[in-house]
Amino acid sequence: MTHNNANGFPWLKLGGLAALAGLGGMFAFSQLSGKATPEEQAWRYPADDLVDANYKNAYSSTYAINIDAPAYAVWRIFKQIGCDKSGSFSSEFLERTFARLPFYNSFEIQEEFQQPDSMVPGDIAAFDFHGMSMEWADVVPGKYLVQWVDTKNPPAAPGSYAFRFPFMKHFGVAWCFYVVPLKGERTRLINHWRIGFEPDSALPKAINWLNIELVGGVMTHMQNIYVKRVAEFRKKQQHSGKFMRGVLGGRWFNSETPAGRWDGTPLFEDTYTQWMRFGRRQPAVAEIRPPRTKDPSWPPTGPGTPWHGQIDEDYFTDWEEPEFSWDEQIRQKMERTYLKDWGKKKS
Repeated sequence: MTHNNANGFPWLKLGGLAALAGLGGMFAFSQLSGKATPEEQAWRYPADDLVDANYKNAYSSTYAINIDAPAYAVWRIFKQIGCDKSGSFSSEFLERTFARLPFYNSFEIQEEFQQPDSMVPGDIAAFDFHGMSMEWADVVPGKYLVQWVDTKNPPAAPGSYAFRFPFMKHFGVAWCFYVVPLKGERTRLINHWRIGFEPDSALPKAINWLNIELVGGVMTHMQNIYVKRVAEFRKKQQHSGKFMRGVLGGRWFNSETPAGRWDGTPLFEDTYTQWMRFGRRQPAVAEIRPPRTKDPSWPPTGPGTPWHGQIDEDYFTDWEEPEFSWDEQIRQKMERTYLKDWGKKKS
């Protein structure tokens, strides 16, 4: 008995046409739109020297967009970039689905990420929590931010690694965000890549073009569009956020309980992700009792407690929270021990 495969061919053809259409769309979006002007692409930027120092074949990929917001309003958004902060400001669906990177976009400005020490050179610019990372190299307030990684100069942090694509011996890249203030409280955002690699052969060149120019170009162009919408107060809520607020916030079931303290005002309706530290000003718990930061009665001791006869009753005597030390973290990791009487005040 024979099978006629002819009926399957139309589906294969349709699949092939869909793939070609998708690639065509990616090419058009990444290469035919969103690019910087020829003059901007040819310009030498402040962090280009980081890649040029180790690679003779370094080249740039530069995208740009005009934003109707002051330069600092744009700069501070990028100060929050990272999987450990406010996401990638590009498509988190594509980041998580295809790149398997744990980005969740939060488009609100957060206090903890806007302090003078919230980002300093040497901090990890995190792509994931397993070690794939870049390192913040240049942090120039209000002007530009540069993250950089190179297999010839790997990141300093334990657990991190300088990533490279397959078939490459070395790879160096700087990802830079420059803001150019324009007249009329507007900004020209320059989203700039500088790339170098070894060996300088056809296969690594093709891989870099696919990753940096095609796929990376799509994500960079989308990132510029998203940042423009955020800075211009035009970013819409994600569908997942609408769904969660609808179900768990009671919006869809005629609940009489407000969805939030600021329900009905822009501080809830147009604030799509939480302001993480705002509650420090007046914690909700204070409406019931003062929040506790000290409790000398804990842990309970003596007969009748669950731990009587087992508890170290003197553990917290003359104890205070130790000052954090990277040197001590290194010692713990190397020796796999903890300090005796850790936190005890020294006489």
